[in-house]
Amino acid sequence: MIPVALTRPFARRLLPLVLVASGLFALVVPLAHHLDARGRAVLGARERGERVAHVLAEAVRDRPLLWRYDAAKLSGRLHQDGLLGGPLVVRDRQNRPVPLGSPGSSAVAWARVPVEVEGAPVAIVWSGAPLAPLRHESLRLLAGCLLLASILGALLFLFPVRTVARAEERIAALLAERRVALQDEERRRIARELHDGAGQALTAARLQLLALRKRGLAPGDAAQVEHHLDEALEEVRRSTSALLPAPLATLGFLGAVRKHCASYARATGVDISLETPDELPELPPPMAAGLYRIVQEALHNTVRHAGAARASVRVSHLRDALSLEFDDDGRGFPDQASSQSIRERVAGLGGAVDWPEPGRSHLRVRIPLGGATP
Repeated sequence: MIPVALTRPFARRLLPLVLVASGLFALVVPLAHHLDARGRAVLGARERGERVAHVLAEAVRDRPLLWRYDAAKLSGRLHQDGLLGGPLVVRDRQNRPVPLGSPGSSAVAWARVPVEVEGAPVAIVWSGAPLAPLRHESLRLLAGCLLLASILGALLFLFPVRTVARAEERIAALLAERRVALQDEERRRIARELHDGAGQALTAARLQLLALRKRGLAPGDAAQVEHHLDEALEEVRRSTSALLPAPLATLGFLGAVRKHCASYARATGVDISLETPDELPELPPPMAAGLYRIVQEALHNTVRHAGAARASVRVSHLRDALSLEFDDDGRGFPDQASSQSIRERVAGLGGAVDWPEPGRSHLRVRIPLGGATP
C-alpha cells in the first residue's frame, strides 16, 4: 500500500492545542469559582459588619464615653442577632480592641466597616469570612475539573486522530488502486501498440513474402525469412499476452484460473487441485489481472523452488475480501525477498500476505473487495 503520512503530523500539531485547552479548562473553571465565591463571602461579611456597626452606633449614642465597657451586654445582643457566627474584630477610635467576637484561627477575608455617629468616626468593625471551607471546595472542584479535562482532552485528541487515520487508510487504498489501474491501462496501451503496430507490420511482411515465393523466390531463402518472421510474430504474441492476460477477457477470473491450473499441470506434471466458489462478485479489471498474476507466480514458485509433485490452490470469497491459499508437498515457498512480485502486487491491491515459515509451504493472500460489485 502506498504510504500516506497524514496521521502523525496531524497528531503532533493537535496534541499541544488539546493540552493547552484542557489545561485552561482545568484551571480557569476552579479559579473563576474561587474568586466568585470569595467575593460573595466578603460581601456577606461586609453586610454582617454593617449590622454590627449599626448596633455599636446605637450603643455609642446611649453611652458616648462608656460604651466600650458594655462589651458583655453588646456581645449578648450580637449573639442574639446571630452576628457572632464568623470572625469579628472591633477597635475604638484610639485603635484599642473591644472584646467583641474573635479574629478566628485560619485564613480570613476581611471587610472593613467604619462606625460613625453624627458623621464622626468612633470605631472600626472588621468582619471576616473564613477561607478554609472555600479552599477545600475549590480543591475538590479542581480535582474534578482535572479528571473531566483529561477525559475531554483524550476525546478531543483521539476522535480527530482516528478519523484522520481512517481517511489516511482510505486515501492510501485509493492511491494503490489507482496505481494498479494506471499500470494495467499502460499494459493495455502497450499491448495495443504492439498488436496494431509491430504485429500488423510483421503479418503484412509475411503475406508479401508468401506472394514473392509464389512468383519464383527461392524456396530456401523464402523459408528462412518466413521462419524469422514467425519468430518475431510469436514474440509479439508472448509480449502482449504477458502485458494483458487474454483468458481474463474471455473467461473471467475464475475461468482463467481454472484454465491456467489445468494447462500448467499438463506442462509441468504437477498434480494441481483447485477449489473455487461457484461465482464471485464482478472484479475490477486491475484487481482481476493482479490476482491472476499472483496465482501464476505462486504456481511458478511451487515448481521452480519447492520441487513439489502435488499442489493445491483454494479461492475463497469472504464477506468483504477474497482469499487465495496455496499449498504443496515440496520444500516450501521461497523467502519473501525472492517473491518480490507477489509482495508488490498484493501491496498494490491493498491486501496482506501470510508468508509461510521456513520449510513450510502454506501461503495465504487476502485482498479486500472494496471495489468489487455484487
